[in-house]
Amino acid sequence: MGTTPGEPTHTITAKGAHDFARNSGTVNSKVEDVAEFDLVLTPERIYVRGTAGTETVPWSYTGRADAKVQHALRAPGNDPAHLLRQASMSSEYDRFGTETVAGTATTRYHAPLSHKALVLNMSKEMLGKSEQLRDMLGGEIPATADVWVDKQQRAVQIRLSMNIPGAVSSTTTLTLTDLGRAVKVTVPTAEGALDSDAPLAG
Repeated sequence: MGTTPGEPTHTITAKGAHDFARNSGTVNSKVEDVAEFDLVLTPERIYVRGTAGTETVPWSYTGRADAKVQHALRAPGNDPAHLLRQASMSSEYDRFGTETVAGTATTRYHAPLSHKALVLNMSKEMLGKSEQLRDMLGGEIPATADVWVDKQQRAVQIRLSMNIPGAVSSTTTLTLTDLGRAVKVTVPTAEGALDSDAPLAG
């Protein structure tokens, strides 16, 4: 993620397991060497704990329906289901060619990302900024979606991108591996986690 020229860019990496049928999973995310968070997603809640610098943050949780997008193209709680929903909202996909992703032969499809998909579940503040940017550009915000599909017609990689020189840039890539493998999710006890209405970190 990046903003205006001269300001630092940030790379966030995340790895985990997700059961899309049950809408639950686990994620470990790192913001370079600055912070690291563990997240547990259930249909009702997103639990998070981690470290930021020298500070340790114990388990807390927020309602999953209440988790809002705080940065363009970054899903709240690194929720892969959110990114898939955004990609599925584009209908003008064109075949872009064939590529190998994580050792799997795929066909790549490319499409503009609709404004409705771009602002999906955004916080009120972020939505306002997006509308201001749209007005400044005098049209749609230039964001795109790429989807890599294997021979079984399964999505194995999704990438959402936005690059506006001098303003903002953001790229999110989700790579799906071990498709069909069982996912085990251990949920923190309610007694050991605090309710939080703060913007979700991680």
